[in-house]
Amino acid sequence: MSSLIHQKVGVFIDAENVEISGYDIYGGRTNYAQLIEDMGDREITRIIYYKPIHKTISDEFRKFWTSMGGEIKQPVKNADAWLTIDAVTLSEKLDVVALIGGDKDYLPLIWYLKNRGCRVEVWSYPETASEMIKQAADLFVPMGDRFTIIDRPKGRVTRRVTRRVEKPE
Repeated sequence: MSSLIHQKVGVFIDAENVEISGYDIYGGRTNYAQLIEDMGDREITRIIYYKPIHKTISDEFRKFWTSMGGEIKQPVKNADAWLTIDAVTLSEKLDVVALIGGDKDYLPLIWYLKNRGCRVEVWSYPETASEMIKQAADLFVPMGDRFTIIDRPKGRVTRRVTRRVEKPE
């Protein structure tokens, strides 16, 4: 991906949206370290992770997230409103808004940011991203299995066992 190294980037993550997609498609957790690394050598000014307050966030994840320089916001319900307000508020200080999640509810936000002169990138699993979002963004980055961490028990191989059930005659 070509990008200017002097771009100021804000990363806004709709955690529930992207994490459910990662589990549903690849059966694992989203690899946020890989995602941030793939942002390139640009100046990332903010990394904000939005997850509703009723969803559990482990202490281990909080430590990891803080170590990356990120912040966590936990709205009462879904992340859409909080993420939108933060992106609009911070957009005048950013060259690029990287929206992580493909929910079409963000279309008005994308249009607004582009009209304000901000470049908008949408990073999402393509299987669950809205076609309208893909087209509206300045850049759509398809997340694949490289962005998923699959947790497997150590030392054990998991096999699927299929039983044949015979019908009584």
